[in-house]
Amino acid sequence: MRELFSALQHTLEGDVLLPQHAEYEAARRVRNARIDHRPAAIVRCASVQDIQHALQLAASQQLPIALRGGGAHVAGYGTCQDGLVLDLSRMKQISVDPVTRLAQVAPGVTWGELDAATQAHGLAVPGPRNPTIGIAGHTLGGGVGDLSRQFGLTSDNLVSCELVTLSGDVLEVNSQRDAELFWGLRGAGANFGVVSRFTFQLHPVEGVVAGVLAWPAQDIPEVLRRARSWLAQAPDQASLIALVWTAPPLPFLPEVLHFERSIMLIPTWFGAPEEADRVLAPLKVGALCDTLQPMRYVDYQRLLPSAPHYQQQHVYNRGELLRELDDVTLEGLLALFRRSGPNFSLVFGALGGAIARAPAGATAFAHRDANWFVEVCAQWYGEPNNPAMLAPAIEAWQQLQTVSCGPYANLLPDHEPRWAQATYGSGWSRLAALKQRFDPTNRLRFNVNISPPSSLMTAPGKEDLT
Repeated sequence: MRELFSALQHTLEGDVLLPQHAEYEAARRVRNARIDHRPAAIVRCASVQDIQHALQLAASQQLPIALRGGGAHVAGYGTCQDGLVLDLSRMKQISVDPVTRLAQVAPGVTWGELDAATQAHGLAVPGPRNPTIGIAGHTLGGGVGDLSRQFGLTSDNLVSCELVTLSGDVLEVNSQRDAELFWGLRGAGANFGVVSRFTFQLHPVEGVVAGVLAWPAQDIPEVLRRARSWLAQAPDQASLIALVWTAPPLPFLPEVLHFERSIMLIPTWFGAPEEADRVLAPLKVGALCDTLQPMRYVDYQRLLPSAPHYQQQHVYNRGELLRELDDVTLEGLLALFRRSGPNFSLVFGALGGAIARAPAGATAFAHRDANWFVEVCAQWYGEPNNPAMLAPAIEAWQQLQTVSCGPYANLLPDHEPRWAQATYGSGWSRLAALKQRFDPTNRLRFNVNISPPSSLMTAPGKEDLT
């Protein structure tokens, strides 16, 4: 097969990395160090034609295909064992039209790069608060961000995309051209082909009032209840996340909280700055730390730094979507947090607003009635599958199954088919039909995977998932 890959190299603008190449070891890694796969080859694509040539070779050898934009998915879907990795991270083109408020974006772009380009015109599209995350996977998995309460999910703001199918066809897909495929791409998109261009609707975003509020461990239950009450009344221009963790020695935190169990709120206000104090004041009661201030959107997106040596960090994070944060749910999670080690944390994030106002079934993102996401996080160094590190996070998401609408595709480390079905909910049968049409042998299976119709079944009820 080495000869085939050598021949492929002569057709590419990009390049091919094989296990004997010096760059292969670094290139095969994804963000989660717990994932340690060795693909047969990595094709670093530079153009649509490169994607087509790589897919043709993969078809001739019946190789499974892993797609990589930013390589950040917790399950390590940007790599695979013995298959072909299509690394799109070199495809960096961005074109912003400030008149139509549209951006055309290549799949290797990161959120930091896109935000910088759109903010040059005072525009933005909802995205994550980590600038190193790739735009492709985040969008195709639904895409939650702090702007989502105003403007919807990232995928709700996808107005068109260029898709390279496994057969090498290049399709322009939107609400007029293959509306059913466009529906599926917005929430389950990695299952059907390689998106080589995204076109986003942009929105005016001049700045944000944001920052950090922090309290010690004894205040955690009260702060979470206060945040819950606040969100129930908050306008769509407001959002927040809450981190329950053992705080690292971040420079903006009081020293008394360093390496201590605590809670940190990051509220945001995208409305008129002079209204920020009134809207955010109920959250600030008793905070030991208050850094809320007006800031540029791009600075806000960099507010929380990545962990030191994050590429060596083992990660098991899972996100569940909840309609409500009731007291029983909070008490159970906090009891688990108190008896767990410092590598376990909880993140609570606000949903609702424009996400919920979109019609049910408008896209393949299934759980629009959720008002919160809860991310259970285990992050550590050392042994990749350390049971002591994994156990609290697994117990936490298992606790949540009685109240969860389903998992969030972009935060799902578990590969079992039942969790993919829970993620996609009532859209499962439609998605399976699209899978049959575009990938009947399931060669694109390194994703929150949709089984081809050979194993088609109705999405199970919650009682079958717990």
